[in-house]
Amino acid sequence: MRTRRAIRAVAAGSVLWAWLAPAASAQSDIVWEKDGWRVQMLVSAKSALGCQAIKGFASTHDASRSAAWGFISTVKGQWGLAMIGPAADRMAGKRITISVDNEVLQVAHPRRLPNGLTIIGLLPAGRMSAVASGRSLTFTAPATSAEFSLAGAAAALAAVSKCAVAVREAAARATDSTPNTGGATSKPSPRLSAGTGFYVSKAGDVLTNAHVVQGCGSIAIKGHGDASSRPAHVRATDANRDLALVTGETPPSRPPTVLSWRRETRLGEQIAIFGFPYLGALASSGTFTRGDVTALAGIADNQLHFQLSAPVQQGNSGGPVVDERAQVVGVVVAKLNALAVARAGGDIPQNVNFAIKSAEAISFMEASGITAATSSPGAAPLTGPDLAERLRDGAVLITCSGATNAKARRAEGEKLTGPG
Repeated sequence: MRTRRAIRAVAAGSVLWAWLAPAASAQSDIVWEKDGWRVQMLVSAKSALGCQAIKGFASTHDASRSAAWGFISTVKGQWGLAMIGPAADRMAGKRITISVDNEVLQVAHPRRLPNGLTIIGLLPAGRMSAVASGRSLTFTAPATSAEFSLAGAAAALAAVSKCAVAVREAAARATDSTPNTGGATSKPSPRLSAGTGFYVSKAGDVLTNAHVVQGCGSIAIKGHGDASSRPAHVRATDANRDLALVTGETPPSRPPTVLSWRRETRLGEQIAIFGFPYLGALASSGTFTRGDVTALAGIADNQLHFQLSAPVQQGNSGGPVVDERAQVVGVVVAKLNALAVARAGGDIPQNVNFAIKSAEAISFMEASGITAATSSPGAAPLTGPDLAERLRDGAVLITCSGATNAKARRAEGEKLTGPG
């Protein structure tokens, strides 16, 4: 972080924070600057509040060149828009239309705060990708309008998303470290968990386990090459198969690497997996491991799964299982709970892990309108390093900020299988 400064209501940039925290004790950290954009994180003595991307003096209509404007992302994952200046003053209290490249994004009723800041309103999270890839943002009201250039917005919004994830992590850590002072009940504390997914479409759709994104207050994804995490939402789930599709609110930094698929799995074939186990303790860039298909069914002959010997740890859930040609044959879902088995039978199992069969995953994707990619016939096997790079390029880190119940965690510890 480059500098720390107190919020000053007279500064056009920092005054945007007034929407989040008008208290003078709030402080902002500049975490990123480029192409006229500045991304700041806001924290106060009591809580983490959010992040903002500010750009000033970019308006082209209605003599509003003195306007400073920007996007705000709250710790709850909401996106908002605010501005200050002559154009903002003229729009306050009116019904305005927000457009990106002449496509209507939202209708809002801006309100002006006593400090001069005009809150344009919340933005639809599902349309932030259109904002990131747009050329201009226009506010139109009766007898007035203002147009702002979106040059550099994609990078700025990506930086805001990364900042917001960091804020949510800080909020989760702060909540977890707060001592329990007693009382009849205790509320679940926000926690950050991580899992794995991988790209299944050129549009950037990501496949993972349903349990990776279940109950999340907010979700963020980060693929190889992304400068920062991007907020995301769940597009579809199948609880029975334990599968989910996740879509980012903004596009990835580069075209997604989509892995090809194979419907059948053979007993004894060599496989490889990639994921993000023990995030914060192991390599943040992900880990690559290899093994074999050791059974064509899961526990109690579960026909949705197959068994594999490649090591699986917490955080591997939702990752791809591929053959030597980098064709997906399964999705990592669980590992045998060594402690539960040891308590039950006195022996500690080794490398007994499970994946969802590719045929089940393909059926789920097709029901959601996604066609599984296929390899060219006769594709040659890949070397270990080439296979690892292919998986790394296609894999996605998924972080989930949500509430975890201690009683549920204890119950999970008694099961024979646990999440990877």
